[in-house]
Amino acid sequence: MEAALKTYFGYTGFRPYQREIIQKIMEGRDGLVVMATGSGKSMCYQIPPLVAKKTAVVVSPLLSLMQDQVMSLQQRGVKSDYLGSTQMNSSVASEAEKGLYDVLYMTPEKAISLPSRFWSNLQASGICLLAIDEAHCISEWGHDFRPEYKQLHSLRDHLVGVPFVALTATATKRVRGDIATSLNLSSPHIAIGSFDRPNLFYGVKSMQRSMSFISELVKDVSDTCTVGGSTIIYCTTIRDTEQVHEAMIAAGIKANIYHGKMGNKAREESHRSFVRDEVLVMVATIAFGMGIDKPDIRSVIHYGCPKSLESYYQESGRCGRDGLPSVCWLYYQRGDFGKADFYCSEATNATQRNAIIDSFMAAQKYCLLGTCRRKSLLQYFGEECATDCGNCDNCKSTKTERDLSKESFLLLSCIKSCGGRWGLNMPVDVLRGSRVKKLVEKNYDKLPMHARGKDYPPNWWKALGGLLIAHGYLKETANDGYRLVSVSPKGAKFLSDGGTPLFLQPTAEMIELEDHGSSQHKEGDVNPLTTVGSEKISEEEQKLYQMLLNIRTKLARDIGTAPYAICGDQTLRHFAKIRPSTGARLANIDGVNQHFISRYSGIFVQSITQLSKELNLPLDDSSGVEEMVSVSKPANSNLPVKLGGTRFTSWDLWQNQKYSFKKIAHFRRAVPIKEQTVISYILDAARDGCEMNWNRFCEETGLTPEVASQIRLAIAKVGSRDKLKPVKDELPENVTYDMIKAFFTIDDLGMSEKAFGNIPTDGARRAESPNPCSHESEAVENGGKGDSVIVAGVCDSSPTTKRSHTDVAPAPADEPVKKLQKTDNGSQGDSVIIAGACDSSPSKKRSHTDVTPAPADEPVKKLQKTEEQGTGSTSGAVATEEAILELAESRGGVSLEDAVKHFSGSKRESVVALLESLQCNFAVYEKHGRFLVL
Repeated sequence: MEAALKTYFGYTGFRPYQREIIQKIMEGRDGLVVMATGSGKSMCYQIPPLVAKKTAVVVSPLLSLMQDQVMSLQQRGVKSDYLGSTQMNSSVASEAEKGLYDVLYMTPEKAISLPSRFWSNLQASGICLLAIDEAHCISEWGHDFRPEYKQLHSLRDHLVGVPFVALTATATKRVRGDIATSLNLSSPHIAIGSFDRPNLFYGVKSMQRSMSFISELVKDVSDTCTVGGSTIIYCTTIRDTEQVHEAMIAAGIKANIYHGKMGNKAREESHRSFVRDEVLVMVATIAFGMGIDKPDIRSVIHYGCPKSLESYYQESGRCGRDGLPSVCWLYYQRGDFGKADFYCSEATNATQRNAIIDSFMAAQKYCLLGTCRRKSLLQYFGEECATDCGNCDNCKSTKTERDLSKESFLLLSCIKSCGGRWGLNMPVDVLRGSRVKKLVEKNYDKLPMHARGKDYPPNWWKALGGLLIAHGYLKETANDGYRLVSVSPKGAKFLSDGGTPLFLQPTAEMIELEDHGSSQHKEGDVNPLTTVGSEKISEEEQKLYQMLLNIRTKLARDIGTAPYAICGDQTLRHFAKIRPSTGARLANIDGVNQHFISRYSGIFVQSITQLSKELNLPLDDSSGVEEMVSVSKPANSNLPVKLGGTRFTSWDLWQNQKYSFKKIAHFRRAVPIKEQTVISYILDAARDGCEMNWNRFCEETGLTPEVASQIRLAIAKVGSRDKLKPVKDELPENVTYDMIKAFFTIDDLGMSEKAFGNIPTDGARRAESPNPCSHESEAVENGGKGDSVIVAGVCDSSPTTKRSHTDVAPAPADEPVKKLQKTDNGSQGDSVIIAGACDSSPSKKRSHTDVTPAPADEPVKKLQKTEEQGTGSTSGAVATEEAILELAESRGGVSLEDAVKHFSGSKRESVVALLESLQCNFAVYEKHGRFLVL
């Protein structure tokens, strides 16, 4: 799987959940995957066909989305195409049923209309899975219900034994159940990742739909376009869409428009030019929602309150899918909240109407929040967040809480007196002193609260109502399409307590209305569209990055594809930071695949070399690389609360993101910390109960089973592990203090057997036989991983004498060792055969590294490694590509130094050149300082 990941997609490690999901699919198990947009869902169904050499069929809701994905896969060298109404190539269907494609996309309409002959032929050719993307469309409780999706279960009859995998970014528990039932998923593997998108900034502003506001919006969008960022502006009506688009054009901004009343050809052309960066702004209705697979959108604006939080999350999720900092702004006005009837127009019964109203009320509540917006979004999807995010407008603003007990008491009392049978309009009219006919008929003008709230405008009171709903003092329900507000038990307790202070943080709308008396868009503490986070990149590196963007754009136009399909912005940033001088070094950068190397490496290496020289930037600068990705806490992490943020980040980067210690040491730091500090942070996480891949940890720290055995023997000899230095003094120089500390932690956690296998637990191994004398061969091995000592004809007269696998009973001082043979045992260690050694004295010991007996009165001062005894059987070996591949494969990877040492018959420069050639040909790739075979 890792080989396919690097070859076709350019990455050396999977993201969280991906490997497990892919493995279950490869085992033939159904699946339900709910993961955030940009978290790599598509990789879960794109890798299996590349490994199994069979076709993956993907059902997707929109043709434009499929076309983007096909284009991107083809640029990675993956055989892919689609079946749909716009497919002009008549041979695709016949080639598809012959199994000639790795990934085949189709709409649900096409999938259910294909003849059974197509499916039987494809199954005979080889199909490894059927993926249903955007699976929330299956559920009538989802925000994009598509009736055709409900019929996909019929394909089960044609595809017996083929795993069905449903994937979506937005699915509540109710929707997930509907998906599993509709598709007849059999004991599905369910993977629910975090909904958090830490690279996205969320902000909300109240507005008036006026030309003055649109002018401000145009200015903000223009600033984003200046730095090369793409923007989508979602509008709730066609009228708004056309008005905003005209304003953009009038300001000289290249912008396209997209809505349902346009013809198919016009929509396709608008979509195509936006995807290919011919224009940087798309003004669209929600008809454009899922139909975009462009990873480098830097800003998504909602011009009006969305119909649900599901649709908002889906649409805003188009932003920053490459992991780079991006912004999501939502502009609303009070009039948006009266569009419930418009959204309910397609409902066929009261249950559906109430469901739509509930979803719309959740979106309204989000608009009116005075607290962390990310926390609210995550809670809506069932994910708890312990702390505020620090990356939304409410978290970044300087607003402070104030006592709103008087105003809250008035509003709550008024709502209670009105019987909880209205929305907010009626109680607010009462407070404002209105005498409208309905109010007077109900005698509400006689209430003591009547006209007590004239100090604030109506929208201020409504904003306070939204704030009280958000904090649980009011509850809002839907009844036959109507929204009703009533006092909750928490609000009733506040009223009964009487005079209890209630400190709340006013919303931005409330503050603006207090200042100006009307709600207008205003620049505050957070500048819209520019809050994308600062990146540690120098001015010269930024110039180089912009030049590389231009080169990529020109290449894309020359070959007729989208720039992001060649390589992503993230990858270009790495180019600008590292500035690789060869194709091999280019190939080691994440996001660079084999197809890119074969087609574009020469152009980019030449350009980077020339431009770096002009900007006085050194080449191959990997020492200060700062990874420009964000780290999110896993949704289901069992991370204890006491573990600090820095320690968690280090652990998460290492355990889940598969970063090396060196990369973590440089992560988002102007001055890197020590790798030893990183290791200590990770061990702290382990001690606090965090999950650990101990095999990988031991491999990367050099804590092999042999070293672990040496440490345990040293502890046994010292008799205590209270102090590190005495233990260190008994060990070879290559065993570091970090190794000893790590061994202590692993031992304390009871993970020694899992990490090292069955090493001796008491510091020594008893003699294999209690017989006073044995002339048979004895083999003592460390789990097949360490050094193996075979002692032939060894006699030990004392059954109480201890001998570990590093100890061989020494021959008498007057009897030389007759034979010492060192051979490669095909494992990780060496075999030492000692024949004819016999000792009748239990007082003498000799390590298997000794070839002459030590005097009885001279103790062994240090344990020494077998590797110090000679060059072995590989001395004088000459390096070739085949030999290097054989060595790397046999050892599960090899470092440059090990390869140079192994091929001592070749110069270092020759070994380096051969490794670079193998990297360019994607025969090997480098990870954590080791070359691994693809």
